[in-house]
Amino acid sequence: MFVFAHVFLGALIGLGFWHLTRDRRALPLCIIGAILPDLLDKSLAMLLPGSFGSGRTIGHSLLFFSITVAAGILLWHYRHTLLGIAFACATVSHQIIDGMWNVPSSWFYPLMGPFQIFIIPDYIGHYFWLEVSNLSEWVFACASLLIIALWYLDISGHRVPPPAPGRTGTARLAVAVMLGIVGVCLLVFGLSTIPHAFFAPTYDPVTNAMAGLVALSGTIVLMKWPGPDRVIP
Repeated sequence: MFVFAHVFLGALIGLGFWHLTRDRRALPLCIIGAILPDLLDKSLAMLLPGSFGSGRTIGHSLLFFSITVAAGILLWHYRHTLLGIAFACATVSHQIIDGMWNVPSSWFYPLMGPFQIFIIPDYIGHYFWLEVSNLSEWVFACASLLIIALWYLDISGHRVPPPAPGRTGTARLAVAVMLGIVGVCLLVFGLSTIPHAFFAPTYDPVTNAMAGLVALSGTIVLMKWPGPDRVIP
């Protein structure tokens, strides 16, 4: 998947750990964890295309996830914080919705040989146009920004009484409806094994289904957001 789908899923995971731990660092840390595999591997692909050209290498491997889990366990043991485990969960979420089981040599590296490498001419331009052509990315981007805004308002204490919902109530409803429409569309295309869904013309059916589930999960989160609506100051 593309960047904002990962950002959005990382934000959802971060919200879960934030409500579990009440640690405000959970959400930004999970967003970073959810996009770190691409930040690492795509940087390597541009710097060393002959060795890391596919853009799905070290950061997309279970070895990398195992390292984050080990770090998370050490943090829990010495600092009694779940932030490391939250980061590891966000990291593996990236690998799962990228369908890394389809590239076992990279996912199980080094157990199944070297990384699968292929050279992409015009690496940045190629992925940029693929990303902007997916309408689902625009919806995930809007939803990610809204969740970050709502989270910020929650931690900063800007709130109004429930009988007088603020502007965020309308925004929540609008984005939740968009996510619901996108989610249903992608899930139907995915379960029907039909590629090139309207909202994600570059996704295959399995990716469509996973993106649809992520979008529908976001709809539920936005509609069930705890506490009264907040007003942007």
